[in-house]
Amino acid sequence: MITPMDIHNKEFETGFRGYSKEAVDTFMAEINKDYEVLYRENRELKEKIEHLEKRIAQYEQMEETMNNTLVLAQETGENVKAASRKEAELIIQDAQAQRQSILDSAESSLREARDRYAIIRNDIAVFRTKMESILHSQLKMLEDVVLDDRKLEETIRGNAEAAHESKETATPVVTEDNTTTDAAVETTAAK
Repeated sequence: MITPMDIHNKEFETGFRGYSKEAVDTFMAEINKDYEVLYRENRELKEKIEHLEKRIAQYEQMEETMNNTLVLAQETGENVKAASRKEAELIIQDAQAQRQSILDSAESSLREARDRYAIIRNDIAVFRTKMESILHSQLKMLEDVVLDDRKLEETIRGNAEAAHESKETATPVVTEDNTTTDAAVETTAAK
């Protein structure tokens, strides 16, 4: 291939009428051939450059789309995180409210149970006091009955002894109808 230096340094032989037509034509044919090759290569390279520039533009567009997608994904990720945090906070608040409600309900139930327990204890104490009072009065009545029985027994025994003693010391008494009786029997009957 002819280089620019070859073209610059080329010297044609001078002939009778100047330069040799054959040498100039041969040189021009070489130049033409090399120029065609260069022209084709130049056109192919320009097409290749154009094609590569289009691909670069596509890649740049893809890069821009990917960057936008990445930014959008990051924003979406941040939004999802924020929404998740809010939802978690709401769930925690709801759980705390439910916990407080359960605790309040449990405390209320405990207070009610304690109140019922106090009422039942009071009722038991009143019942016990009434039962003790009834038992004491029943025991008192029983003691009175036992004492009355003892007094009655003593009275009966005393009367029996007195009757027995009076029989031993009895003197006949003459009544209006002239019957004789023991004085002890009359005395006992009079009592």
